[in-house]
Amino acid sequence: MSTIADEVAALRGTRSATLRDLVAHGPFGRLLAAMTISSLGDWVGFVAVTSVVTRLGGSSPELAISGVMIARTLPAFLFGPIAGALIDRMNRKHIMIVADLARGTMYASMAFMNRLWAIYALSFAIECLSLLWSPARDASLPNLIPRRHLANANSLGLVSTYGTLPLGGAVFAVLVTVGQAIPVLRSTPEALPLLLDASSFLFSAVMLTQIDIRTQTSRSHQRFDLPRVWRDTLDGIRFLREDSVASAMTGGIVVAFGAVGAVLAIGPVFVANTIHANASGWGIVVTAFGVGMGCGMATASQTAKIVERDRTFVWSLLAAAGALFVLAAMPNLSWAVVFAVWLGAFCGLAWVCGYTLLQENVSDEYRGRTFASLTVLSRAVLFLSLSIFPLLADLLRRTSSVLIEGGDFYVGEQRFDLSGTRLALWLAGLLVVAAGVTTRRLLKRYRLSRPVPLTLVPKLKRPPATGLFIAFEGVEGAGKGTQIGLAERYLVEQSFDVLVTREPGGTPAGESIRGLLLDPRTGSLDLRAEALLFAASRAQTVASVIRPALAEGKIVICDRYVDSSLAYQGWARGLGEPDILSLNVWATQGLFPDLVILLHVEPEKGLLRSTEAPDRMELEGGDFHAKVADAYLRIAEEHPERFVVIDADRQPAAVFDDVRAALDKALQDRTVPPLDDPRAGERSPGGGSLEA
Repeated sequence: MSTIADEVAALRGTRSATLRDLVAHGPFGRLLAAMTISSLGDWVGFVAVTSVVTRLGGSSPELAISGVMIARTLPAFLFGPIAGALIDRMNRKHIMIVADLARGTMYASMAFMNRLWAIYALSFAIECLSLLWSPARDASLPNLIPRRHLANANSLGLVSTYGTLPLGGAVFAVLVTVGQAIPVLRSTPEALPLLLDASSFLFSAVMLTQIDIRTQTSRSHQRFDLPRVWRDTLDGIRFLREDSVASAMTGGIVVAFGAVGAVLAIGPVFVANTIHANASGWGIVVTAFGVGMGCGMATASQTAKIVERDRTFVWSLLAAAGALFVLAAMPNLSWAVVFAVWLGAFCGLAWVCGYTLLQENVSDEYRGRTFASLTVLSRAVLFLSLSIFPLLADLLRRTSSVLIEGGDFYVGEQRFDLSGTRLALWLAGLLVVAAGVTTRRLLKRYRLSRPVPLTLVPKLKRPPATGLFIAFEGVEGAGKGTQIGLAERYLVEQSFDVLVTREPGGTPAGESIRGLLLDPRTGSLDLRAEALLFAASRAQTVASVIRPALAEGKIVICDRYVDSSLAYQGWARGLGEPDILSLNVWATQGLFPDLVILLHVEPEKGLLRSTEAPDRMELEGGDFHAKVADAYLRIAEEHPERFVVIDADRQPAAVFDDVRAALDKALQDRTVPPLDDPRAGERSPGGGSLEA
């Protein structure tokens, strides 16, 4: 049975969030290709670098590997704190391209180096650039794709990043074998893998140049200022501490990383010495964990339709802790593999939910710093976990051997092995439980502060005629009035009966409300009062002007409609799209335009076009109008069947050529007959709304 929300989504032409649509989304498809190829190259490069330092380390290869690991870890502490501020201050697309080109150059140069200190220095620099690239990508996703795709995008991003690890090792092995067969490369067999890694980053940079990543106008034109970057860094730390969602999600994800580090650090010992599996046992457990993680990430979107993401995140953490407890208690490999799948599934679900919640709830102003902090803290905790848990497992082994002779005890004839690895894994599970409980407490503050959603239940009423409803939308100065006049003239010349109205306005009551809303002397209005006034004017216009005209088979052209309220009050004013949509669906009884023509122009250019005294809305600041313009594009992306986006930064005649094409297609799709057509008196099924 369909719900009111389902019916409203059908009326608006909202597309469902499918993986096929996401991959077919051109910009994201190119970003996914860039992520996948560069991640594969990065894993090949990582293995190659460890091989190089092992060869150059001579009699102390362990120390050489330790040195490169330290070089890759230090940037998280030294550079990570300001990376997020740079991402929020500069053009993210440019940061990603420069980082790719620089990392590719550095990996290529490693192929010809025989000095450990040089490889350490380059590893440090490469990791600094990675601390810029990954958070810039995560912060850009909400500006690149419709919000409905964020969960699937995060799932694919994680798969592209970590799913290429096994393939990276295989590619390295093949390339090293080929390199050893080439005489000039025999002394440096890692050269081919490193050059492949460099070419993967070049490919990623080329892909990124073909992606249009929207950047807020207020941020993209700001001058780089180092003291300001430091202030931004402190603001970001303060935001993470004070924002309920950011602090809760960051803490939970970071502790989860620590638990994964514990499993990676002592898992091989647990598999080999505690459950006595053969040499391939650890690989089987890792594969099972990976399969489970893939399943968890794949079900994240469907789970969110049943349970809210914040609740899913908390319960996934607690379920992952439970799976880890049971896994650590298993007596053999078979049962360990079963619970490794469940552990991976809950980890994958928590990971996607956490990232998606951050992207949906953290404003663009702080998003870069939030993800940079998340990256830094996750890497730091992962490093500490990898370092500490093996020592902790050894300490627990010695302690259990002293307290319980041999570390074993029996219940009847059943032997229980309290090895150090079991105890350490149980301790890691307790840490995840603590993180889940803490996250749940912090999210309680988020739920209490979250506005109660509007729960109006509208009657969705179908217009009873063959009319066509067209709305023109756009920022101030986009040229709607000019294009509406040209459209009216064109349709009248085609013998169509046309009615033009406007929002707010269109009726005596509506015009009075319009005067109140747009008069600068009105001053500041409560945000909800403003939204209600727009909806009141719209309700009157729909009831007394638009619906009767559609019932007579007319073509109705409206200067602004519901999508204006969604952009201005829902997004720019921050009241939220769901509440503004509910209010306007109730006010209009579910009447949506058959066609929305969005005239897109940069807001600063649109405001310069006006020759009259600015009204109350035009007097809002540049940041406000930039949010409106961005919101319109987001809404259009969500409803491609209903929207036509037209570049309005051209001469009116050129713009109208595109408007006319959109009108012709809409007329053809709806088969609205002209006045002199015999079919004008007949009715065909309407498509603007539904009868409840």
